[in-house]
Amino acid sequence: MNFKPCLLKREIGKELLAVFVLCLSIFLSLLLLGKVLKLRQILFALDLSALDLLELFVYLAPFFLMLLIPVACMISMFLTFQRMSADRELMALRAGGVSLAQILPAPLFFLGVAAVINGFVSLYGLSWGVQNFQNTILELAREKAQLSLRPGVFNNNFPGLIIYAGQVDPVSGVVRDVFVQDFTSQESGLNIVAPQGRVLTDNKQGKILFSLRDGHIYRQDGYENDILGFSQYRIALNLHKLLGDIHVRKDKPKSFSWKKLNALQNDPSTRAEKGEDYLRSIRVEKQKRLSLPVACLVLGFFAFPLGWIFQGMKRYYGAILILGMFFVYYALFSMGISLGETGVLSPLGVWIPNIFFGAISLFLFQLAMRERGGFLIAWIWWLQHTARSLGRRKKAAGETNK
Repeated sequence: MNFKPCLLKREIGKELLAVFVLCLSIFLSLLLLGKVLKLRQILFALDLSALDLLELFVYLAPFFLMLLIPVACMISMFLTFQRMSADRELMALRAGGVSLAQILPAPLFFLGVAAVINGFVSLYGLSWGVQNFQNTILELAREKAQLSLRPGVFNNNFPGLIIYAGQVDPVSGVVRDVFVQDFTSQESGLNIVAPQGRVLTDNKQGKILFSLRDGHIYRQDGYENDILGFSQYRIALNLHKLLGDIHVRKDKPKSFSWKKLNALQNDPSTRAEKGEDYLRSIRVEKQKRLSLPVACLVLGFFAFPLGWIFQGMKRYYGAILILGMFFVYYALFSMGISLGETGVLSPLGVWIPNIFFGAISLFLFQLAMRERGGFLIAWIWWLQHTARSLGRRKKAAGETNK
């Protein structure tokens, strides 16, 4: 048989890309839908339009893509070769003298492109998405806070504040003849009177502020009353209570750009001001963003010989197997992050699953090259047979007890 290597590699690449895009789209849609359901009360309270939701989804996507791209590489690689096995294409290739090494360049090129894309998402896209998501949510929350102010009505929609405004300009957002009772700093509260106020956003610090001008603060301490005049007074609204889980803190390393992570790690004042734990979390975050792009290569290369070895295996068994392997990878990855942040392991512990699966991948590839993977299939069938036998025995025992 006469096979054209270029045509073969191109067709394999096309199928890998199609399955990869399908898997990535399904997983990303499910995660975004789950996020929406989790935050539905907040999102509905902000009265978001379809375009607002779409914009937020775009900003959230890099956060999920960083982990979804590796698993999509793994599943697409396995399913592609499982499909070729079911259609006897792998058998035809072997009969025609095509070895595993001759097919390898197309999958490696595909995985390399996926790793580069994930590297861009990890180093640049993640911080871009988190920052824009936070800024958009702040603006939407500010608009909601501004719209909730009604003239002549006591408003308690803001956590820890009761606000009354005599006049409200819906265009500029300026409120006049303002009375505020502030319980954010002390239980007895502060009574604040000002001729003018406004709701503002501080995107740099990630805060929504209620700014008052040329007013007075009245505070009661026992039997004494204190009066303090001010030219400008700002009250920071509690974003965690206002936005719930949708609020992303600006001081979290996962929201930083790669440049800022490097700057904080190299700055001697970071340890003194934030502490050793914070510096360790920055180092772990850097290693996490470097290891996940490499995971595209490792997990994809891990699934490549599996599809070649497990010819004839039913597809749903293969899907269960490959998802189980990813859960093992994710468990090791999460363990490396947790132990790295607590100081039990070095931040390099994040690379443990890549090293582990990389070593297994080389072993499987050697088995596939020598066509000696039969014992793996026999072992899996033995586990399946054992599980069925135990199930039948348990069922029989239950019927006997009845």
